[in-house]
Amino acid sequence: MRKRENEMNLIEFKETLSTLIGSHDTFILTTHENSDADGVGAEYAFYLYLEMFGKNVRMINNDKPSPECEFLHIGNKVHTRIETLDKKAIVCMLDFNEIDRVGKKLIPLLTSGNQIVRIDHHKKPETMLNCISYIDDMASSTCEIVFTIIKDELSQFPQQVQQKIALALYSGIIFDTNNFANKNVSPQTFEVCAQLKAYGADNHLAYKKLFENRQTRELQLLGLTLSSIEEFYDGKVVMYFTTQQMLADCGLPIESTEGFSKDVKPTNGREVVVYIRETAKDTYRVSLRSDHRDVQKIAAHFDGGGHILASGFRAKMKLTDLKSKLLTLLK
Repeated sequence: MRKRENEMNLIEFKETLSTLIGSHDTFILTTHENSDADGVGAEYAFYLYLEMFGKNVRMINNDKPSPECEFLHIGNKVHTRIETLDKKAIVCMLDFNEIDRVGKKLIPLLTSGNQIVRIDHHKKPETMLNCISYIDDMASSTCEIVFTIIKDELSQFPQQVQQKIALALYSGIIFDTNNFANKNVSPQTFEVCAQLKAYGADNHLAYKKLFENRQTRELQLLGLTLSSIEEFYDGKVVMYFTTQQMLADCGLPIESTEGFSKDVKPTNGREVVVYIRETAKDTYRVSLRSDHRDVQKIAAHFDGGGHILASGFRAKMKLTDLKSKLLTLLK
């Protein structure tokens, strides 16, 4: 049996969730800020699932889905502000387990006393009031978890709905596993994807849109980014950067850098790969990846988090100070 960080097992969670669905009409779904294909895919699949029970469902995120997720056609369904908050609404948080990760303007969703349902695959969940959780830190992705939760009912849904759910979940799984290349892949991951394929997931479309969809200007930006690579500690630590100037030179927004963190792998003697994005003056988003070192501990020093081999954080400081702190921690 897989290890879980909360006391509620899958059977208990599904029974509790079924009771909530049967006794409530309104559901609000949200995922972490700077959403990715796993968060958005899980969110949209759960949205369609709840709609099949005749529920009033809204998706409210800190931002619109990234361009790489446009093929799911959900941008017009995602709201980016809280207009009204029904105290009787069930709030579902997917692919994150800490309140702050929802984005500052949406924190009231999780702190206003509503019943919260949390589905995630990250370690060290924050203790939250009025919250039921199913967290499987051994799962490849939140999309894999959502499938295990809804699979019994999915077979009864119309084919068109099955296909939309299958594509959303399959897309999230291949995004979070880097198309099955990461160590978080298990036999169950492949079994889930086989079932999603049987339900109509277009694996070719998902791969092309998530991994082979860069425009020429984005390739130029990637080239500038890769040209910034620096090596430290005999090449064991590698850093590379996307600056505001690079973005301006290519005429692109910061969202165009999604996926750049996966372009330099922790292989060939590289133990830790650090990708730093300048989001504003002296403000950075940092991605940490490793093949065997615990980079989650590094991210925690900056109040970040994620997985043992892939984590991230935000920082507001001079770049020289940020690099110095990181190199001290990574020595």
